[in-house]
Order: sequence, then structure tokens, then C-alpha cells
Amino acid sequence: MPTAIHVEVLPARLGDCLLVECPRPGGPTWRMLVDGGPPDTWPLLEARLRRLDPADRHIDVAVVTHIDNDHIGGMLAFLASDLAADVGDFWFNGRTHLAQGPPGRSRSVDQGESLVAALLGPLDDPLAAGVAAPSHDRTLPWNTAFRGGPVETGASGGFVEVAVPGGPTITVLSPTTRRLARLADTWSASLREALHGQERDRGAELDVLGPLDDLQHLADERSPQDSSVPNGSSIALLVEHRGASIVLGADAYGSVLAAGLHGVARARGAQTLPVDALKLPHHASRANVVKQLVAAAPASHYLVSTNGDVFHHPDDAALARVVLDAPAGPTLWFNYRTPRTERWGDPALTERHGHRATYPDPEHAEAGIVLDLPVRP
Repeated sequence: MPTAIHVEVLPARLGDCLLVECPRPGGPTWRMLVDGGPPDTWPLLEARLRRLDPADRHIDVAVVTHIDNDHIGGMLAFLASDLAADVGDFWFNGRTHLAQGPPGRSRSVDQGESLVAALLGPLDDPLAAGVAAPSHDRTLPWNTAFRGGPVETGASGGFVEVAVPGGPTITVLSPTTRRLARLADTWSASLREALHGQERDRGAELDVLGPLDDLQHLADERSPQDSSVPNGSSIALLVEHRGASIVLGADAYGSVLAAGLHGVARARGAQTLPVDALKLPHHASRANVVKQLVAAAPASHYLVSTNGDVFHHPDDAALARVVLDAPAGPTLWFNYRTPRTERWGDPALTERHGHRATYPDPEHAEAGIVLDLPVRP
């Protein structure tokens, strides 16, 4: 069966770095890069991109989902490289997209402001110290698909579709206008933290691995709500191509994602929106993987991007909700095999609950996990 959507979840330590490809019969492959992981992901990402055929190294869309170090660190180096010149459009909500304009007037990129400046500030600003200047001199395309305006859904439950001629349909599920606007008050502090803030020193804490003998108790556990303003501004997407579909959850709030998915389903005359795969938001944090999200988009494959550094993700409660509430026989895809993730592949556990767990090939761990979704009628 031909592949409709090819997904690579690169090993970006505690962060996200995804390469999504949609083969087009008789035409070039449509390609999207989503985030760049923390700064130390860049050598791995660069090596992967340079392995592409030089005649077809084009990236149609590069998405910077939100300003957290474990998502933009590698992207900063990418922006400074010659590879950025091969990108058709960058999707990123910068400072200029946060301020509300007069009623009825669309917010857009200020004339003369560049994507690099939005992420780094002026190159003589101390905030940008130590980050290389771009090796190319052309202005990078920025939110062109949105006429330079913000990538957002409007009200809760809203969504925006972008159709690629001959290629995929991409639907924006997050952020809402309200969540994006909240970032305005904390933009400078959030950007400074993302560029130069130190990861919280939780790595030295013992990762206590509790039992998995009562998944229902874990799933029903009361979870805190994600209060991170940058996470709430995350660009989350639904990618559909030739009958295959995947939700890329970034670090979005589970409630916002669920509302957006329900909005898409209602517009199509359905109650839920079944998809092939869902990249779990916020590295499978219990605060983001909520029951209403799993119910809104029942999937066959659930992807987890983290090695558990610092915050000890994925949370057991999040994965319990997936295993119990997803359609029968879901597959959990982990881009790292760690003591925390390995437990979910225990034969006794998988036999009891009917799920499967997949890990990177130990001989090619640098590839992370690779998922091919087939063409469907």
C-alpha cells in the first residue's frame, strides 16, 4: 500500500522535532518541519536534512509551534543555516501577532520585521548573543498562508483549513485568539527564558516509577491544568492526505485541542473525528492528555516525543487514558526507550489491555521513530 503520510519523530531529548512528508503522485514530495528541539538537536536535524536529495531538499512549511527552548533551540540554528532558504513558508506567531488591532482589522507582520528578528531580537541585542547571524540574505516568508496574519483558530472550537494544491489539507486546531493574546503580557520574559533560560534542575530528582496494575485509577486521577502561557499559544495541526490523517499536538492545551477537533467533526456532520495518529501534546503530560481529547479524536497510533529529561514525561495517567479510552488495540510509539517508557511494553500489561508499544531501532536510534500511514480510499 503506498504511503500517504510519512512521519519521523527525531530524538530531540525532552523536546519536539518532527519531519512530515506527503508523497504526491507525479510530483515532488510535500514536506513540513515542525520545531527543532533544544539547541543540541541541531546537529542531528541538520544531518537528517542534508541526507535529502539535493534536488528535492525543499521544505514547504517550517512550523515554530511556540517559544519554549525545547522547541525553538534547534530552529534558531536552522534559521541561521543555508537550509532555511529552501523553506516555502514559516508558520510562527511573533510579537507582532499578539497585540489586538482595531475591530475588523487583521493583525499582520509589521513592515520590515523579519522572522529572525522576531525570534532573536536585533542582532546587537544581548538577547541574541551567541546566536549566529543567518547565512542567507533574503527575507524569509512568514505566515504567507495566513496573509501575514496570526496562525490561530478564532474562538474556542474554531479551526482554519489550508489546502495545498495536489497535497495535504492542514487544519489549525490551536491556539485560539484568546490564548494567543495572553502571550502579549509575558512575551519578553517568555522569549528570554526560551532563548537563555536554564532547564529546571529536575533531572537529578529520582524518577519514581509507580505500578501499572490499576490503569483505571491512574486514568481517573485528578490532574492539574497546564498553566504555561507559551504552551497555550502552541500551533497544533491536523494533517490529512489521501485518506490518512495525523494530529500534531505540540504543547497545546488538551481542552483547546479537543474543542477544535469537535469543531471540525461537527462541520463534517460527525460527533468525533477519527484519525490514524495523534502526536500527544506536551510530551504526554497528564495536564494536557485529557479524556476529552482522546474521545474527540480516536486514533490507532499515539506518538510520544521525550526521553523524560527534566520533567519525567510521559506521565502514567496520560498513557492510561490513551490505553483505556482509545479504540481497541492502539499502538504507543516512543522515540526513546527508557525505564519509564519500557514499562508500557511489558508483555503482561500489553496482553491485559490489548495495546502495543513500539520503540526506536537500537541500531538506528538517531532516526527516532518512523511511522508510515497508508493511502486510504
